[in-house]
Amino acid sequence: MKIFSEYFVTIFKVGLLPFAPGTLGSLIAILIWYVSIYFLSIYLFYIIVILTLILSFSTINNYLNEKKKDDPSEVIIDEFLGQSIPLLFIFEFYVFELLLVFVAFRFFDIFKIYPVNKAENLEGSFGVIMDDVVAGVYALIILMIYKIVLLI
Repeated sequence: MKIFSEYFVTIFKVGLLPFAPGTLGSLIAILIWYVSIYFLSIYLFYIIVILTLILSFSTINNYLNEKKKDDPSEVIIDEFLGQSIPLLFIFEFYVFELLLVFVAFRFFDIFKIYPVNKAENLEGSFGVIMDDVVAGVYALIILMIYKIVLLI
């Protein structure tokens, strides 16, 4: 179980790369979203996100307990989850929308604007996951504002 947790939370050790692991986790979410909508089904992406969320709580807790750390940078499955939130509402490939949600998510994740900073203070895997979920919801709000403005 220890090996599975490490591979899962670091997304097959991508999180161990020395440069921008959180950004790489976000890009992996976009890549999986893209493959899902063009070659498979958006519904498969929904299933992947739901299963990842369910598995993340226990695997992140296992990893945190093993490494004796609060929120190690190599854990990037939370960035995958946070970036996936706005992607759940994009059904076609529009470069600007993808760029918008990517930049918005990374901005809120990095700068921890309230309540992202409060969510990060939760214990264990909840804190690791929920700050990215809140940042993902912020990115979704930015996407929705953009789509509403397009309709006007």
